[in-house]
Amino acid sequence: MIKKYTRISNIILPNKKVNFLAISILFLGIVLGAIFAVIINTNDKTIVIEKINLFITNINNGQIDSILTFKNSVSVNLLYVFIIWILGLALLGVIFNLFILFIKSFIVSFSMAAFIIAYSYKGIILSSLYLLFGQLINIFIILILTIYSMMFSLKLLTLIFKNNNGFNIRRFLKNYSLILLFSIIISVISSLSESFLLPSLIKLLIKLYI
Repeated sequence: MIKKYTRISNIILPNKKVNFLAISILFLGIVLGAIFAVIINTNDKTIVIEKINLFITNINNGQIDSILTFKNSVSVNLLYVFIIWILGLALLGVIFNLFILFIKSFIVSFSMAAFIIAYSYKGIILSSLYLLFGQLINIFIILILTIYSMMFSLKLLTLIFKNNNGFNIRRFLKNYSLILLFSIIISVISSLSESFLLPSLIKLLIKLYI
């Protein structure tokens, strides 16, 4: 059991230094997103709150088209997946992938903070639902893809400058392709949750507390 757990852990997070850098970028985006939501001026804050109120109202009134939402969500999620995966095949692509990871975490953190600003303590529940059933899986997928893209870039650099014959590029590409397949499947599941489950949970929460 322990060996299986260790093997899975090594596949998901294969390199401590790379993991640390990617997770640091992730947390930087989270922290700055939350801070930015707090420090924006009153007019911008009002606009954000109005958009959140409109979103909540549309859900409560049943004006959200779940099928259309799913199509939009899965399109965006898969676009993220393919862009990061393809950029990971290029040496300089890893820089863009780190930027994408930062932006994604920043947006999610900003949105969660905006929920709390708009609805106070009730917003904590709303933001938790938004994270758990909407964005947590997406962030996880982007994090894993970014880590693997960094790993691939490092291996390429090693091949170029150190001529490391011990590196099996076919095996790595196979694992990298499996990560892509895994990411696609999980992204579709995340989109289903975000489009069908999340609105239902928010609607239930509105009836009970808001």
